[in-house]
Amino acid sequence: MSEIDFSEKTALINELESNLWEYWSHFGRGPGCTLHDEADTLWFETPIPILPYNGILKFQAETNMSQRIDRFIHHFNARQVAFFWLVHPTSPRELPDRLLERGLEEIEVLPGMTRKLENLPEFPSLPDDVEVRMAMDEKDVSALYDFSAWRWNVPAEYKETLASILATLELGKPGSKAHLWQAWRDGQAIAKAGMYETANSAGIYAVATKPEARGLGLARFLTLSALKEAQSLGKTVAVLHSTPMAQSLYRSLGFETIADFRVFASVAGHI
Repeated sequence: MSEIDFSEKTALINELESNLWEYWSHFGRGPGCTLHDEADTLWFETPIPILPYNGILKFQAETNMSQRIDRFIHHFNARQVAFFWLVHPTSPRELPDRLLERGLEEIEVLPGMTRKLENLPEFPSLPDDVEVRMAMDEKDVSALYDFSAWRWNVPAEYKETLASILATLELGKPGSKAHLWQAWRDGQAIAKAGMYETANSAGIYAVATKPEARGLGLARFLTLSALKEAQSLGKTVAVLHSTPMAQSLYRSLGFETIADFRVFASVAGHI
C-alpha cells in the first residue's frame, strides 16, 4: 500500500465500486425484480426473500440521510424480506452508526482488493479426474443455477426465479460481459469462479468450492483462468471483494487490499 499514491488509490476504489455496482445490478433486472437507480443511491429487490437477493448497493446521500434510511428500511420490512446494506468507501462516514441505531447488524467485512493484470502466476496442477472449462452451453449454465441455489440455500420454490435472474448475465453468449469457469468431476460441477468486465477493470465474483473438493487448488486455478482471460481481453486491472478467510489466497495471486466494504443486514448471514 505504501507504493500506491492517493490518486491511484482513488482510481482503484472507483473501479472496486463501479464494477461491483454494475455486476450486482443484474440482480434487479430479472423477471419480477426491480433495479432502482436514484443517482446517489442504487438498490434492487427480487421476489426471493433471503440474503443476498434484496439490498442497497450504493448510498452516497448527503441530505435527508435519516429520512432516506428510514424509507428503505420501512420498505423492506413491509415486504417482510431480509435485506443487506453495503457500506462502501465513498458512503457517508456516519452511515454505519445510523444503520446500527436502527437495528441493522454488521455481518461481514469484505476487503476490496486489486492487482494489475501483468506477471500472472502459472496454473497449479490439478487432479487427473478434474476438468476445468468456461461455461459456454446450456448444460454448463444450468449447473451454475444449481450451484448458486446450493451456495445460498435458496428454497426450492425460488430456484426458478434465481435461474431467471442469473440468465440476465447471458453467460456463454457473444458480447456478454460475464464469464464463468467451472471445475467438473464425474459429471458434477464442484467449483466455480466468475469474471465481469467493465470498461476499465475485470471483477472476480462467485468463487466457491463444494466441501468435498476443497484443498485441491481449484479456487486458485479458476481465479487464474479468469485473470488470464481478462488479460487477453485487454483489461489492465482486476478487482475483487474477498472474505477475510480468502484474503491469503488472493494475496498469493498478487492482490493488494485497498479498502474495506462493510455489509450490514436485517438478519445474520453473509453475501
